Amino acid sequence: MRIKNQIVVCVLGAMALIGLVGAVAVIAQARLSEAQALTEATNVSRQFAQTIAFDSPDEPVSLFNRPAALREFVERHHERTNRDFIIVDRKQIILADSSDEDRVVGEPFVEDSNDEVAQTMDDGVPRHFREANSDADLRHELVAVPIESPPGTIAGAVLLEYAPVLAAIRQQANLMLWIVGLSAAAAMLIAGGLLVLLLRGFNAGLAGLTAGMKALAEGQTGTRIREDLSNEFGQLARGFNAMAAQLEVSRAELLVQKSYTEDIVHAAAEGIAVIGADGRIISINPAAATMLGRRADRIVGQDWRSVIAIRHAKGDEAARAVSVVELALTTARQHQAEVRLTRPDATSLPVIASCAPLSRADGGIVVTFSDISELRRAEGLINERADELAVLNDELRQKSETSTRLVKFGELLQACVTFPEAFSVIGSAMADFVGGLGGTVHLTSASRNLVDEMAYWGPVRSSVAQFAPEDCWALRRGQEHVSGPGSLSPRCAHITENGNRGYVCMPLAAQGETLGILHLCEPDAAEKPQWLDDRRQILRGVVDTLALALANLRLRETLRQQSIRDPNTGLFNRRYLEETSTRELRRVERSRQPLALIMLDVDHFKQFNDTFGHEAGDLVLKQVAAVLLDHARDADVVSRYGGEEFALVMPGASVQEGAERAEALRAAIKQLHLAHRGRTLGTITVSLGVAAYPDHGTNWSELCNSADHALYQAKEEGRDRVVVVRGTQADRPPMHIVPG
Repeated sequence: MRIKNQIVVCVLGAMALIGLVGAVAVIAQARLSEAQALTEATNVSRQFAQTIAFDSPDEPVSLFNRPAALREFVERHHERTNRDFIIVDRKQIILADSSDEDRVVGEPFVEDSNDEVAQTMDDGVPRHFREANSDADLRHELVAVPIESPPGTIAGAVLLEYAPVLAAIRQQANLMLWIVGLSAAAAMLIAGGLLVLLLRGFNAGLAGLTAGMKALAEGQTGTRIREDLSNEFGQLARGFNAMAAQLEVSRAELLVQKSYTEDIVHAAAEGIAVIGADGRIISINPAAATMLGRRADRIVGQDWRSVIAIRHAKGDEAARAVSVVELALTTARQHQAEVRLTRPDATSLPVIASCAPLSRADGGIVVTFSDISELRRAEGLINERADELAVLNDELRQKSETSTRLVKFGELLQACVTFPEAFSVIGSAMADFVGGLGGTVHLTSASRNLVDEMAYWGPVRSSVAQFAPEDCWALRRGQEHVSGPGSLSPRCAHITENGNRGYVCMPLAAQGETLGILHLCEPDAAEKPQWLDDRRQILRGVVDTLALALANLRLRETLRQQSIRDPNTGLFNRRYLEETSTRELRRVERSRQPLALIMLDVDHFKQFNDTFGHEAGDLVLKQVAAVLLDHARDADVVSRYGGEEFALVMPGASVQEGAERAEALRAAIKQLHLAHRGRTLGTITVSLGVAAYPDHGTNWSELCNSADHALYQAKEEGRDRVVVVRGTQADRPPMHIVPG
C-alpha cells in the first residue's frame, strides 16, 4: 500500500479513534453521572430517614411516629428543595407523599413490581427501581432507603425520586462533555483539513504518535507526546494530549467512585468477602475479618477453606453436607444458610451466610455474613422467660389447688356444729396441708389457765397434751415462734424433745381473741433448713381459716348455751327440756325402758320475794338448783321449768326410783340454811310431784300434766311433801288443780 494511502488510512483511523474516545468519555461521564446521582440520592434519603427517625430532647417522639407532623415536614421540605419524597411504614402503607401523583396517604405503595421496598426493609440495603405505574406518562426512577426507629429496628422506608438529582449532576457535567465533544470534533476537523500536511510530516511524527497511542492503549493515561512540531503532527499531538488529559480526568473520577464503593463495603456492618473461582479470597472487609477473628491482610490470597471454618448451626460439629460456600462455587447459584463461624480462639459466631455468583467472566462469588448473635441471644432470653413463666404457672396452679383445698377445709369446719366434729375434721385434713409434718392443735380453756390438746396427726407427738399458757412463746408474744437446729430462739416449755427437730407454734387468733396454737414438728430439720419457708404461706392460710372457724364455733356454742340455759341458775330452760324430753321419750320407747319425771315447786316463794327482796329470792333459786345438780345423774336433765318451778327428767328410772329421788331432794333442800345480807331466810321447803313413763303418759304433754297434777296435790295436802301419781293414766281419776 502506498504511503499516502497509509497516511489517509491512519488519519482516518485516528479520527475514528478520537471519535470513539470521545464517545467513550461521553458514555462514561453519563454512567458516572447516573452512579453519582444514585449515590447522592441514597445519601440524601439516608439523611432524611435519620431526620424523621431522630428523637430530640424537646420532642421525645420522632416525626416517623407522628403522622401529621411527618406529612407537614415532608411538604415543607418539598417546597424548599423541590424533591419528591414518599414515606412508608413497615407494611408499605404510605405515611406521607410530596409527589404530584395520585397516591393516597394510608393506602399501600404497590409501584415496586419486584418488591424492592420490602426487600430494603428486610435486609436494610438501599435499592433503586423504576415505578410500575401504568397510568403515568413517565415512569420515575426511585431509590428506597430504610428508616430505623428506634435505632437497629427498621420501621419503614424513604422513597426518593432521584431524576431531579440526576438532572442537576448531568447539568454540571454537560460543560465537560461539551469540551470533550468539541475537542474530539475539532481534532477530527483539523485532522481532515491538514491531511495533506500530515502526509508530508508523516515520517517525522509517526514514531512519536505511534508511541503515544501505544502507551495510551496500555492504560498510561498520563502519557504525552511532543507538541512543538509546526506541522499537522504537532496539532495531532496537542489533540492527543488533550484527549489523554480528559481520559485521565475520567479515570480519576472512576477511581473516586471506586473509592466510594470500597468505603461503603469497608464501613458495612455485614461481613463481605469476594472469593475467586479457584477458591482463593480476593478481598474481604473489616467486618468479615472481625467475624472470622483474623486480620484482613492475612486472609486475602488464602484458600477460603483455610480461613473460613463453617460449622453446623446447631452445634460445633462440622456441617455434614457440602457447605454453602462450596455449593455456590460449584453451582454458580445463590445459596443461603444459617451457620456458625469458628474462630481461631475456639469461639463461634452464629451468622446467616449468603452467597451470590459474580458476573465476571472468570466466575467467583461474593459471600455476605450477617451476625445474628443478638437475635439468638434474644431467643435464648425469650426461652428463659418462657421457662420461668412455666414454673410460675405451675406454682400458680399449685397455689390454686391449695386455695381450693383450703376453701373446702374452711367449708367443712363451718359445717361442724360441735368442737369434737371440728377436731375430727382437723385431724384428718391437716396432714394434707402440712406435707408430712406432725402436729397438734391446742385450745385455751375458758379459765385461761390451761391449754389443752384437741387434735393431733403425724407419727411424732412433740408437745405435752396440757400446759400453761406461759409455757408457749407464741402465746406469750402473740406471734409465730420457730425453734430448731441453728436457731437462737428458745424452745417452748411444752415441747417434749430437745434434739435436732424443728418446731413452730402459730397462735390461732380471731375476732380479737387468741384461741390457742397450731404446733408443728419437722423431725429432719437439721437436713432441711428451709422446711418452714416452703410452707409458710399455706400455713398462714390454714391458721387464719382454722382460727376463724374455731371462733365461730365457740361463738355458736355460746349462743346455743344462752338459748337453752336459764341465766340465773345455769340450768336448762323449759324450751330445752321439752326438746330433750321428747327425744328421750322416743329413745326409752325403742329400748323399752321407763322414764321418771319430777316436778318441783318452792313453797311460799312469793313470801321470800316480798319479805327479803328479789335478790334473796334469786339466792333461794340458785341454791335449790345446786341441790338438784348434786343429786342428778349424768344422764338426767335438770331444768328451771318457770318461776320457782323446776323439773328433773330421769331416763331409765322407774316410778319407785323417782319417788326415792324426790324424797331425797326434799330432805336436802329442807336442810338448807341461807342468809342474805346478815338476815336468815328461814327454812326452805318444796313440794314435789312424780310421774313415770309409760304408766302416767306416753308423750311429753301427758307425762308433764300428770307430774303437774301430783305437784299441785302435794301443795293441797300441806306442802313439803312428795306425791306420786297412782295407777295408770287410763284409770286415774281427774285431779283438781289448786294454786299453791
